[in-house]
Amino acid sequence: VALHQQELEKIENLERCCRHIRILLLQNNLIPKMEGLNKLKELEYLNLALNNISKIEGIEGCESLKKLDMTVNFITVEDLEESVYNLKANMALEDLYLTGNTCLEWSGCRSYVIAHLPQLKQFDGKLVIPHERIKARQQLPRLQQELEVAVEAARLKRMAEAGMPVSEGAYTKESREEMYLELAAQKEEKERNERRRMGTEAKEPRVVPGVYNARGEIRQCNEGKYDFNMDDSSFPDKVVFELAVPKYLDTTALDVDVQPTYVRVVCKDKVTQLKLPAEVQPDASKVQRSKTTGSLRIEMPRLEPHHVRELKKDGTPDLQPLKPAKETIPSRAPTAPPSKTVSVKGMYQDPKRVAKEKPAQLLREVKTTRVSNSGYSTAVDDDDDDDIPPLENRH
Repeated sequence: VALHQQELEKIENLERCCRHIRILLLQNNLIPKMEGLNKLKELEYLNLALNNISKIEGIEGCESLKKLDMTVNFITVEDLEESVYNLKANMALEDLYLTGNTCLEWSGCRSYVIAHLPQLKQFDGKLVIPHERIKARQQLPRLQQELEVAVEAARLKRMAEAGMPVSEGAYTKESREEMYLELAAQKEEKERNERRRMGTEAKEPRVVPGVYNARGEIRQCNEGKYDFNMDDSSFPDKVVFELAVPKYLDTTALDVDVQPTYVRVVCKDKVTQLKLPAEVQPDASKVQRSKTTGSLRIEMPRLEPHHVRELKKDGTPDLQPLKPAKETIPSRAPTAPPSKTVSVKGMYQDPKRVAKEKPAQLLREVKTTRVSNSGYSTAVDDDDDDDIPPLENRH
């Protein structure tokens, strides 16, 4: 099972779900404690490198464990004795790695581990030869005393540095956690950008607008752009609101709210809200949905029904329908017989376009006489004959 580089902070559920695993890779995480591993009887290789572990523990029941990698953790000289003691129960352990832990700053660490774990064949990638093992067993009493001195020195050093600020770039548990948080944020940002580029990023849930707008008035909107009809004139005692929602929309996706002064329908996070023309009774309202078109119908009884004007007892309405007026022929007075002349005087009185009246003396009748070709006038006018050509002038 490979669970490396997953920013894990705890080992859990392995004893219940993966009891028969043989190889478990948990390196490069943020695990602070070895736990949840004691029942893995068939486990042969455990890799816990690059974590925040300060003590080897919790693997006494791993009977088949042959290789344990604890590279670059935080096992100190103070916890070395207990860590080695917890490994004595793992009789099948042949390969152990403690490289990068502060316990190796003590020069007798290798000999101490080899002397206490006779089953080891390799320590930190270097074979353990029989001569080295015999020498380590002989030096064990002295190594025990040196370890106690080293533990006391490490304790005093830790107490002295307790109030001092940690230097920048120091490799500590806190710095590793901070580094992993930054890496996790960068990884998340990278994945988000990739999802945004591919168009698979989940959209943030839409915030449904409230009942009132910024001015404190009842909001009127139709975000879904559905066809609707508000009928307040067909029925005197109720107001009918119809909304053309999608035909195959599940009714559970509709949220209807009827109030005395407004009606509100939320359909797939889209709000349709309108003011009512009159105050209604919400408790007596009825909501239905058409089986053929799927449209929503809300019937809201009025708080004060309309009063319809009653008809007269004889059944005739107050207002009479309009009737066409009878045509009347005006009587004609006797007039004088028409004269042969037509007067145009006074037909157009525009002073700008009508010439002024001329003096009567310019309009009197002038008597004319015809003059013959000889230059003498004739008292009697001869009638012209069209068949006679005109006389030519003689020179």
